[in-house]
Amino acid sequence: MKRLLLITIISVALLSCGSSENKNKDANKNEATTSESINNEKSYVKVMSYNDFIKNVWDFEVNATEFVFKGNKPCVIDFYATWCGPCKMVAPIIEKLAKEYDGKVDFYKVDCDNEMKLASIMQVRNIPMVFFMKNGAQPEKSVGAKDEAFFRSHVNKLLSE
Repeated sequence: MKRLLLITIISVALLSCGSSENKNKDANKNEATTSESINNEKSYVKVMSYNDFIKNVWDFEVNATEFVFKGNKPCVIDFYATWCGPCKMVAPIIEKLAKEYDGKVDFYKVDCDNEMKLASIMQVRNIPMVFFMKNGAQPEKSVGAKDEAFFRSHVNKLLSE
């Protein structure tokens, strides 16, 4: 009888632990859904893949030794990682500028964890790393978190020259 009572108590305890884990998972799922719906606004910064880069920016498979910009407009490319604190500081600045300069400058973002080959080719060693590119000029880059005025001046420089 004691053995049966002990087994029952252990079973109830284990079931209640599993139940609370499911509640936590449901709560986390609802929280993620809520934050996704809040951030469901149109982004002016396009996510860029390796193939997008070759098609829209620079086909280094064809021109490996010389930078030949393929874009119609200047572009800004933000190499970042989702876990990077300074990247999270730069992202809203890039988004704000992308909205302001919509139609004049293309803004892209590259997740270094998902696009390791592209990050390696572009020699991204530290993040955030932001490239400023345009026709007829070598890419310029900025490493680390900077303020809005810094990025704005570089975007204006892309448009002025």
